[in-house]
Parts: sequence; C-alpha cells; structure tokens
Amino acid sequence: MKILSIRRQDIDFERRIIFIPVAKTGTREQPITDNLAEFLAGYIESLPADTPWLFPSPSAKDKHTVDIRKPFIRVVKAAGLDPKEYVRHTLRHTAITHLVQDGVDLLTVKRISGHKTLAMVERYFHASGAHIQAAMGKLEARLKVA
Repeated sequence: MKILSIRRQDIDFERRIIFIPVAKTGTREQPITDNLAEFLAGYIESLPADTPWLFPSPSAKDKHTVDIRKPFIRVVKAAGLDPKEYVRHTLRHTAITHLVQDGVDLLTVKRISGHKTLAMVERYFHASGAHIQAAMGKLEARLKVA
C-alpha cells in the first residue's frame, strides 16, 4: 500500500497535499482536507523525532508499516460491519460516490482520485435514484414549459 511508505517530508500542509512518489499512475499529489491536515500535524508531533516515516514500524524491514489488513478488519468489526463486505477499497468507492453526488464535476473527481481516465472514475461512483432525480430536477428547473 503506497500510502504506508509516505514520509513526513511528503506532506505539504500549506498547499494541503500529500506527494505520492510511487503510484499506479506515476508520481502524483493527493489533495487532503483541512481536517486531515490538522490531524496529521498533531499526529506527526507525536512521532519519534528520528523517524522520517508517517507510519513507522521499528520492527519492519523497511522501518515503516507495510500492511494494515488486520487493524482495518478489527475496526470494521468494531463498527458492526462485515469485513467480507467492507474492504479498504470500499472507502475509495464511497468517497468518489459522495463527491459525485454532491455535484463535484468528474474532472475534479478524477484529479482528487488520481485516476488517469474518466472511464475509471465512472467505475467507482454509484449514482443513486435520488441523485439522478435531483439532477433531473435541476434540468427541469431550467426548462420553461409554455
């Protein structure tokens, strides 16, 4: 998981981005929310000063965490959900769906998600009946019926 190899220096708090040096689509800058930036700033202050890693693991060969499956499953179960149904990738699908449902244009969603093509973005978002009806309501509001 590429996010686990992020170093402190890869976070630009001023611009609100995380630089991801190795991703499927090459190097990229991942935008982050103000809340995440604030959390990360506090979290980084709590880390040992001598570690460059955002997710250090002194016992790991590379000195950073390389797998979060077990903790993720533990959190999913604690939330009363089925870990066979809710996987880490579910979070990505959900975030993209929420962005689209909130009216964020697909080019912006593509930039945020790091996808190379709009076709890939389309695989991720799930338009609900209510979302589609809201879009039709916007169209109808623009139409003037004589």
